[in-house]
Amino acid sequence: MHHHSSIILPLSLLALTVFLMCTTEFRLPAFFGSCQTAILTDNSVIQSMTKPDLRILVGVLTTADRYERRQIIRLAYTQQHGTYHDDEVDVHFVFCSLSNEEQSVLVTLEILQYNDIIILNCTENMNNGKTYEYFSSVPKLFNDRPYDYVMKCDDDTYLRIGNLVESLRNKSREDVFYGIVNPCFRADDMDYKMNASFMSGLGYVLSWDLVEWIAESEIARNNTDGPEDIVLASWLNTAKKGRNRYHNFPGIYDYKGDNPDETCFRHAFIPETIAVHLLKGNLEWARTLKYFNATKGLKPSKLYHVPSWPINQ
Repeated sequence: MHHHSSIILPLSLLALTVFLMCTTEFRLPAFFGSCQTAILTDNSVIQSMTKPDLRILVGVLTTADRYERRQIIRLAYTQQHGTYHDDEVDVHFVFCSLSNEEQSVLVTLEILQYNDIIILNCTENMNNGKTYEYFSSVPKLFNDRPYDYVMKCDDDTYLRIGNLVESLRNKSREDVFYGIVNPCFRADDMDYKMNASFMSGLGYVLSWDLVEWIAESEIARNNTDGPEDIVLASWLNTAKKGRNRYHNFPGIYDYKGDNPDETCFRHAFIPETIAVHLLKGNLEWARTLKYFNATKGLKPSKLYHVPSWPINQ
């Protein structure tokens, strides 16, 4: 009898361990492998459990020296974890080739710690081809698991990732150009405005097929100089692509701050926010994160006292 107990107990513990590893609420590192494929035999069930509903790559275009800004953004998005559940949103920081000893060491430390940096083969610039280098590189960098959408985002833009996901969930996944139309408008004359305008460079989204097209297109390759958002729209308009265009007013907008005037590009914070732009300094970031309750998880402790300030929009 004692002999059987010594076998049953370890087997029970093993079963419990496998159960915990395979529940969605208890995730262990990837090196433990895939539990679903070991237990399930119905491939459709396996796919539904393992494949995200929606995959989005967010490329935050920045420069190598902006260490503090990257850390603020990482902290801000960490606090949003869980708002997009079964979807996969990968945020990467994108800049051109490193140019000095300091960058080589400090950026390497960031990569070792976070593995969220893409270094393009270009000289740092804003409107001389960096956006082209980003989009044209993505299909080669991620050809093993293509994304549904690829976003270009400024480093002074804060995303509400759950709202971004939900705003894309029921959209087309082909030939998509998504953002906020510039010049911004509120009227219903959508077709004219869409084709005569461009999506503001603060943050816009392309479907994967358009990113693949950019990587192969001579139209894009031969026309990279100029305001990047206008130039990108010109590629699509010339090729008659990006027919599914989505204007996201009022969810994408500029930070209002103390400016008394409101436009469709600049207004006070709203719960339906997808993206807030023009967070140029730490105070603007702090006020934005305060409004969206990024610090609500702070627990009382004798180790610190953090005073509360009123929300300033």
